[in-house]
Amino acid sequence: MKVYIIDYHKDDPKRCTGKKLVKLKIAEFTRVGKGVVLDPFAQITLSNKDKDIVRRIGITIVDTSWNNTSQSEFKNIRGEHRRIPILFAGNPIHYGIAYKLSSIEALIATLYIVDEVEEAIKLSNVVKWGHTFIELNKELLEAYKNKTEEDIKKIEREIIEKILEK
Repeated sequence: MKVYIIDYHKDDPKRCTGKKLVKLKIAEFTRVGKGVVLDPFAQITLSNKDKDIVRRIGITIVDTSWNNTSQSEFKNIRGEHRRIPILFAGNPIHYGIAYKLSSIEALIATLYIVDEVEEAIKLSNVVKWGHTFIELNKELLEAYKNKTEEDIKKIEREIIEKILEK
Protein backbone atom coordinates (compact mmCIF):
# COMPACT_ATOMS: atom_id res chain seq x y z
CA MET A 1 0.00 0.00 0.00
CA LYS A 2 1.36 3.39 -1.02
CA VAL A 3 1.32 6.37 1.33
CA TYR A 4 2.13 9.87 0.09
CA ILE A 5 2.83 13.03 2.07
CA ILE A 6 2.32 16.56 0.81
CA ASP A 7 4.39 18.64 3.22
CA TYR A 8 3.55 22.33 3.71
CA HIS A 9 6.45 22.72 6.20
CA LYS A 10 4.22 24.27 8.89
CA ASP A 11 4.82 21.67 11.61
CA ASP A 12 7.58 21.48 14.17
CA PRO A 13 9.96 19.07 12.38
CA LYS A 14 10.72 17.28 15.67
CA ARG A 15 7.03 16.47 16.24
CA CYS A 16 6.00 15.97 12.61
CA THR A 17 4.70 12.43 12.15
CA GLY A 18 4.46 12.88 8.37
CA LYS A 19 8.21 13.38 8.13
CA LYS A 20 8.69 10.41 10.45
CA LEU A 21 6.66 8.22 8.08
CA VAL A 22 8.92 9.27 5.19
CA LYS A 23 12.09 8.77 7.25
CA LEU A 24 10.96 5.22 8.08
CA LYS A 25 10.16 4.60 4.39
CA ILE A 26 6.48 4.02 5.15
CA ALA A 27 5.57 7.02 2.99
CA GLU A 28 7.13 9.18 0.30
CA PHE A 29 6.87 12.90 -0.37
CA THR A 30 4.78 14.07 -3.31
CA ARG A 31 3.52 17.36 -4.71
CA VAL A 32 0.30 15.93 -6.12
CA GLY A 33 -2.56 14.03 -4.56
CA LYS A 34 -2.85 10.34 -5.35
CA GLY A 35 -5.67 7.99 -4.43
CA VAL A 36 -7.61 8.96 -1.32
CA VAL A 37 -6.64 12.43 -0.06
CA LEU A 38 -7.29 12.82 3.66
CA ASP A 39 -9.00 16.20 3.91
CA PRO A 40 -10.68 17.46 7.11
CA PHE A 41 -12.83 19.81 4.99
CA ALA A 42 -14.12 17.15 2.56
CA GLN A 43 -17.86 16.57 2.23
CA ILE A 44 -17.47 12.83 1.68
CA THR A 45 -16.60 10.63 4.65
CA LEU A 46 -14.06 7.83 4.37
CA SER A 47 -15.80 4.44 4.15
CA ASN A 48 -15.55 0.88 2.87
CA LYS A 49 -16.23 2.27 -0.62
CA ASP A 50 -12.67 3.68 -0.58
CA LYS A 51 -10.99 0.34 0.13
CA ASP A 52 -10.20 -0.39 -3.53
CA ILE A 53 -8.69 3.05 -4.20
CA VAL A 54 -6.57 2.80 -1.05
CA ARG A 55 -5.27 -0.62 -2.07
CA ARG A 56 -4.69 0.17 -5.77
CA ILE A 57 -3.46 3.77 -5.68
CA GLY A 58 -2.80 4.72 -2.07
CA ILE A 59 -3.41 7.43 0.51
CA THR A 60 -2.26 11.05 0.43
CA ILE A 61 -1.82 12.89 3.72
CA VAL A 62 -1.46 16.66 3.73
CA ASP A 63 1.04 17.42 6.46
CA THR A 64 0.31 20.86 7.86
CA SER A 65 -0.29 22.52 11.22
CA TRP A 66 -3.71 22.42 12.85
CA ASN A 67 -3.01 25.94 14.14
CA ASN A 68 -2.99 27.54 10.70
CA THR A 69 -4.58 25.23 8.17
CA SER A 70 -7.35 26.26 5.82
CA GLN A 71 -9.63 24.77 3.23
CA SER A 72 -7.65 26.51 0.48
CA GLU A 73 -4.63 24.27 1.18
CA PHE A 74 -6.68 21.26 0.10
CA LYS A 75 -8.75 22.78 -2.71
CA ASN A 76 -6.32 22.25 -5.61
CA ILE A 77 -5.05 18.81 -4.64
CA ARG A 78 -6.27 16.15 -7.05
CA GLY A 79 -7.57 12.82 -5.80
CA GLU A 80 -10.58 11.45 -3.95
CA HIS A 81 -10.97 13.80 -0.97
CA ARG A 82 -12.26 12.07 2.17
CA ARG A 83 -12.89 13.20 5.72
CA ILE A 84 -12.12 10.91 8.64
CA PRO A 85 -15.16 10.58 10.94
CA ILE A 86 -15.00 11.72 14.54
CA LEU A 87 -12.08 10.21 16.42
CA PHE A 88 -10.09 11.54 19.35
CA ALA A 89 -6.38 12.34 19.24
CA GLY A 90 -4.11 10.08 21.26
CA ASN A 91 -1.01 12.18 20.63
CA PRO A 92 0.38 14.27 23.50
CA ILE A 93 -0.21 17.61 21.75
CA HIS A 94 -3.96 17.27 21.09
CA TYR A 95 -4.84 14.38 23.42
CA GLY A 96 -8.57 13.76 23.62
CA ILE A 97 -9.52 16.46 21.11
CA ALA A 98 -11.97 15.36 18.43
CA TYR A 99 -10.79 15.45 14.81
CA LYS A 100 -7.31 16.87 15.59
CA LEU A 101 -5.34 13.82 14.53
CA SER A 102 -1.67 13.73 13.67
CA SER A 103 -0.69 12.44 10.23
CA ILE A 104 0.12 9.01 11.62
CA GLU A 105 -3.18 8.84 13.53
CA ALA A 106 -5.03 9.76 10.33
CA LEU A 107 -3.22 6.97 8.50
CA ILE A 108 -3.93 4.44 11.27
CA ALA A 109 -7.61 5.45 11.24
CA THR A 110 -7.83 5.16 7.45
CA LEU A 111 -6.31 1.69 7.45
CA TYR A 112 -8.61 0.55 10.25
CA ILE A 113 -11.75 1.92 8.56
CA VAL A 114 -10.96 0.20 5.24
CA ASP A 115 -10.44 -3.05 7.18
CA GLU A 116 -6.64 -3.16 7.07
CA VAL A 117 -6.58 -3.62 10.85
CA GLU A 118 -3.30 -5.57 11.02
CA GLU A 119 -1.53 -2.82 9.09
CA ALA A 120 -3.08 -0.17 11.35
CA ILE A 121 -1.93 -1.96 14.50
CA LYS A 122 1.55 -2.49 13.08
CA LEU A 123 1.74 1.21 12.22
CA SER A 124 0.72 2.17 15.77
CA ASN A 125 4.12 0.83 16.94
CA VAL A 126 5.90 3.67 15.12
CA VAL A 127 5.13 6.21 17.87
CA LYS A 128 4.99 5.74 21.65
CA TRP A 129 1.35 6.84 21.82
CA GLY A 130 0.13 4.86 18.79
CA HIS A 131 -1.54 2.21 20.91
CA THR A 132 -3.11 4.96 23.04
CA PHE A 133 -4.81 6.30 19.91
CA ILE A 134 -6.22 2.87 19.05
CA GLU A 135 -7.36 2.13 22.62
CA LEU A 136 -8.95 5.56 23.01
CA ASN A 137 -10.92 5.04 19.78
CA LYS A 138 -11.30 1.25 19.74
CA GLU A 139 -15.09 1.25 19.96
CA LEU A 140 -15.44 3.88 17.23
CA LEU A 141 -12.85 2.28 14.95
CA GLU A 142 -14.64 -1.06 15.24
CA ALA A 143 -17.99 0.63 14.57
CA TYR A 144 -16.64 2.39 11.45
CA LYS A 145 -14.68 -0.58 10.14
CA ASN A 146 -15.82 -1.75 6.71
CA LYS A 147 -19.07 0.28 6.90
CA THR A 148 -20.82 2.40 4.28
CA GLU A 149 -20.59 6.18 4.36
CA GLU A 150 -24.24 6.39 5.43
CA ASP A 151 -23.64 4.03 8.36
CA ILE A 152 -20.53 5.94 9.43
CA LYS A 153 -22.28 9.32 9.26
CA LYS A 154 -25.13 7.94 11.37
CA ILE A 155 -22.70 6.67 14.03
CA GLU A 156 -20.86 10.00 13.95
CA ARG A 157 -24.10 11.98 14.42
CA GLU A 158 -25.01 9.81 17.43
CA ILE A 159 -21.58 10.42 19.01
CA ILE A 160 -21.83 14.17 18.47
CA GLU A 161 -25.35 14.23 19.95
CA LYS A 162 -24.09 12.39 23.06
CA ILE A 163 -21.25 14.88 23.44
CA LEU A 164 -23.61 17.84 23.11
CA GLU A 165 -25.98 16.39 25.74
CA LYS A 166 -23.26 16.55 28.41
